[in-house]
Amino acid sequence: MKRNFTYLILFALLLAMAPMKTQAQIGPLGDWSFEFVEGDNHIYNIPIDDKGEFTVEFEISNSYLVEIEVEITVDAAFNGTLLGDDPMVVSVSSGETKTDDFRIGNIDLFQANSPGGSQDEFRAVATLKTIGGIDVSMTNNWKDDRGDAKMPRIHELRIGEANEILEFNPDIETQFTVEIRNHGNLDDQIGQAEVSDDCSLMTVSIGDNSELSKILKPQIKSSSDFAVVTIIVDISPTHPTRNCDVDLRISSGGSGEGDGIVWTESSFRISVKEGEAPPPDDSNDDGPVNQPIVTEQNLPAGGITSILTAIFLAFFVGRRN
Repeated sequence: MKRNFTYLILFALLLAMAPMKTQAQIGPLGDWSFEFVEGDNHIYNIPIDDKGEFTVEFEISNSYLVEIEVEITVDAAFNGTLLGDDPMVVSVSSGETKTDDFRIGNIDLFQANSPGGSQDEFRAVATLKTIGGIDVSMTNNWKDDRGDAKMPRIHELRIGEANEILEFNPDIETQFTVEIRNHGNLDDQIGQAEVSDDCSLMTVSIGDNSELSKILKPQIKSSSDFAVVTIIVDISPTHPTRNCDVDLRISSGGSGEGDGIVWTESSFRISVKEGEAPPPDDSNDDGPVNQPIVTEQNLPAGGITSILTAIFLAFFVGRRN
């Protein structure tokens, strides 16, 4: 009995020593929440433009009896930044669920370590700053949400200049080459290649040795990588002197099919010049083959005098007779 009484006294002392939470310590009864509007599996696709931006919608719910103020910071994807005010401050009235958004931008769409189609995580942290105008930032009351952003796939093959001088004579089959480089943000290759010209006495075609299936690294990874396309040119012997435009059109093999195919084209001007007549063959000892015909003779001066004298004598003798 005495031992039980001792335990009761110790228990009472422990209760007395335990800290008691008052209403002032707890603050106004309530809570708050922060989350993205889109679900956990949503992918935020970055559009293909020169801005490199995308928008994230979020909701903040306030069940306190007074207004709260929340501060939002963002760890952006792909080394981007939070646009606008950083940090972003949002006020939410009592009993309200507020929908707002922030924008992540300044994303470089051509990153060697983040090719088109790759994903990167971003995180938004919301920290409770005030309750009813009273600063509660020291309580470190924060909530966060995460999402995944996706780098756009950019397909951009470019056709270089011709590697040869495009001046030819008629009656010839020749060729010239061009280099194709990948200025997109992921590996690519030539899908289709088409060539045409605007001269009826000339035909053009893609050479069999063209590197149409070569995988091209983007220039952000390898500036020396390119594919060579050979264009065969067949010029008729009767082709007149004139300029002919040759159009080369290629597609990105990685851009898909149908309306999604990305094409690029370039034009090359070929100058056809009629060949001159062959030079005379001086190897013949009898003189040039195309020797001009002499239509006027240059007689010796003595020969003319003799003829005139003979005519005069004949006339004189005739009169004497």
